[in-house]
Amino acid sequence: MSWLQRLYQTYEQASQNEEVQSQETQLMPYYHVNQNVQIIVTINDKGDFVKAEICRDNGERGTGKVKSSYLAIPATNDSATRAGQIPPPHPLSDKVQYLAKDYFEHYAVDPKRNFYEPYIEILSFWCNSEYAHPKAQAVLRYVQKGTVVKDLLKANVLIADPIDNDKLAYPTQAGDYPDSILSSLNKHPDKGTFDQGAAFIAWRVTPSDITNMAKGGPAETWKDTSLFESWQQFYATLDSTDGFCYVTGDTHPLASKHPNRILRSATNAKLISANDMSSFTFLGRFTDDKKSIAATGLQGANVSAVVTEKAHAALSWLLARQGREEAGQAVVAWATSAQEIIQPTQDIAEAVGFNVVDNIDNQNDSIDSSTGNDSEVFDDEDFGLEDGNGFDNTEFENDSYDDDDDSIVSTNSLAPTVESKPFSPCPNHDKNLGVNFGKRLNNTMQGYRQKLDAHDQISVITLDAATPGRMAVTYYHESMPDAYIDALESWYRQFSWYFYYKDQESNESKLTIKAPTPKQIAQVAYGSRLSDALKKQVVSQVLPCIVEGEVRQLPWQLVELCIKRACNPLVLENGEWDQAISVACALFRGYYQRHSKQRSYTVALQTDYTSRDYLYGRLLAIADDIESLALYVAGEKRNTTAQRYMQQFANRPFSTWRNIELALKPYENRLKSSRGGYLANMQSMIDQVMSSFEIEDFNNNLALSGEFLLGYHSQKMQLRLDKQQAKKARENDKITAQQDSSVDA
Repeated sequence: MSWLQRLYQTYEQASQNEEVQSQETQLMPYYHVNQNVQIIVTINDKGDFVKAEICRDNGERGTGKVKSSYLAIPATNDSATRAGQIPPPHPLSDKVQYLAKDYFEHYAVDPKRNFYEPYIEILSFWCNSEYAHPKAQAVLRYVQKGTVVKDLLKANVLIADPIDNDKLAYPTQAGDYPDSILSSLNKHPDKGTFDQGAAFIAWRVTPSDITNMAKGGPAETWKDTSLFESWQQFYATLDSTDGFCYVTGDTHPLASKHPNRILRSATNAKLISANDMSSFTFLGRFTDDKKSIAATGLQGANVSAVVTEKAHAALSWLLARQGREEAGQAVVAWATSAQEIIQPTQDIAEAVGFNVVDNIDNQNDSIDSSTGNDSEVFDDEDFGLEDGNGFDNTEFENDSYDDDDDSIVSTNSLAPTVESKPFSPCPNHDKNLGVNFGKRLNNTMQGYRQKLDAHDQISVITLDAATPGRMAVTYYHESMPDAYIDALESWYRQFSWYFYYKDQESNESKLTIKAPTPKQIAQVAYGSRLSDALKKQVVSQVLPCIVEGEVRQLPWQLVELCIKRACNPLVLENGEWDQAISVACALFRGYYQRHSKQRSYTVALQTDYTSRDYLYGRLLAIADDIESLALYVAGEKRNTTAQRYMQQFANRPFSTWRNIELALKPYENRLKSSRGGYLANMQSMIDQVMSSFEIEDFNNNLALSGEFLLGYHSQKMQLRLDKQQAKKARENDKITAQQDSSVDA
């Protein structure tokens, strides 16, 4: 019952918060639903017709075209979920066929049933109660006159039959009546015609006395809070059985039914539903029947009608404002204060805004942008650096093989005076990247932390609609704000890795450091075409690891599945491999960061780490880089040997490395003349890695663990970042040279 209580408390807080109420996604008043409205009818408080108009797109950027408006209207539990041959009416605003007495008496063609009588019955019941509202009474007086369709025809809102003006038209094509109400109606599925009786009407009630214009609240019934409260107070009395509410601890009219319309993908699914009182095979301790429920309520936990309505309204609002819903499963985290908080399924990349390229330490003494020949410089644009993703041979065009790179320096055969630099270890970006990312993440989480009161309550709930009519709470967790933020920060730190993401402003692919989302993990573990059931299963496995912190262990099965897919790049389409290896590395690193203090991995390359698996991964990345450059220079587009042998390399590294090394020789020969400096440095790098092996480890042909992917990807990204850093240095030198020349001039 705690989730219901927290939602009720959230509704109470949000309804009194002016800032929350002014947001685009507003809290729905309980006992109300949102409805697409096609017609606005204006009457005065005496029930006289004033005017009618078709709803149009008249917003700030509106086109003025005919368009339905999405407005809040009073509803009953039955009308909110109405269906069947005789759908129950809404109490105030509804379709023409419900509101217009003359629709069935005169204007409709071959009407089968009369909806007016049940509508007028519930509206009269409300208006004759102690909770009556003047605007509802004005609507009642007007519809009782029986001239709704007649007035709408005079106002040119509805369309009369061109042959018989005493009947409504039933066109088959909306184009026959341009800029008419038909543009916002749907065709009848069986008849293929537009039924104007299905047009929905909302009311605007104006005072008949000009001196009372400032009184009575807004004319629009969908904006009048006093009208909302009037209906809420009246309808709550219809659940006449009083009893003890387990949420509030007071005696109130108990709920006999509970709302639906919580999920957009399953609007009829209910969280609380038990309407079958017979044919049970086991009743347990409860002996409820219809008579006992009507007299004393349920023998189990009773909830008042107002509480369940407010709680469900709050849940629906939270999901629309900040939740994530997909395939009948919804996840949302919220604070009872109604403040927006970071979501556990949210992609942190845009929130943190960490761009790896912009955060590389530019103060690197090993970069000498003056070395090399400008005629041999290949710009990043030639290699599509900004598009950087995908694992086929075109992916390596994303790397800039600039002759002036600190780690990739070539000897120009046409300029023998330029000497190649001896190999020096790659600049270590580890500390710089780690510190910058840590600061940015800490600032982001601190921003969310400051929005919340220390004594606020954070709740996380997962809903799953297994059938169209039933929905369940599959996960629920409560924590204090600091514990929740700490858990998320722990996930983002421990499971962070290199990822590409699409920048929303520039629409460019950028490199960042972040943790994978549950959706990304599911797609890598089971493929992009996985079923909804598998996707839900992964979310249910990963979500507790995110929101509960280090006490929850990530299932090793997910880590293993992601590693296997990342080791088989040939079956993945462009872009899929980048995500696969990033997710696999993130999960492997996070698994051991969280559950084994003996292993600690950094995102950046660890040149002093001499694990067999890690070193083998580095070797594969270097060989891959050499061959991909040779293919680029030759204008060939195909998979490298490292790509083709990657899965075999993971199973038998020693024997497979021999094959890769032999296959690399022709490509090295290609590069000797045109990229001699680059080749010398890469060969020196291979020698350095080889010298780090223990002989027994290198000769060991047993399968590699997922650690080799960390070595592979870290080495690959190190090479790429070094090239980008070198390019930055050259660009800065050019700018400096231009400025110096302009000063000298």
